[in-house]
Amino acid sequence: MGAKRVKDLIAAWMVGNGALMLIAPRQRALLWTLGPEWVRKLALWYAKHPAVMRLRGAAGVGFGVWLALRQYEGLENEPVEELGPWYRRWFGG
Repeated sequence: MGAKRVKDLIAAWMVGNGALMLIAPRQRALLWTLGPEWVRKLALWYAKHPAVMRLRGAAGVGFGVWLALRQYEGLENEPVEELGPWYRRWFGG
């Protein structure tokens, strides 16, 4: 079950990152103008071509949703542990 959780977190990160690329592609690219020269050049290129950045964002959202949906397959048949009220779980009562 741990691998599914990790993949779910990756999917959530990809959806959020992709949404930010769709909303503000130029600003998002300029945020990453640091590090080695090739990284700065790539970030500046993306800043000059926001449509490409938006395309990357849309692809990231799509892949993230696809990955998340794959993690949910078969979960409806797994047993759910009855936990009881929250105060009993927290205080042992």
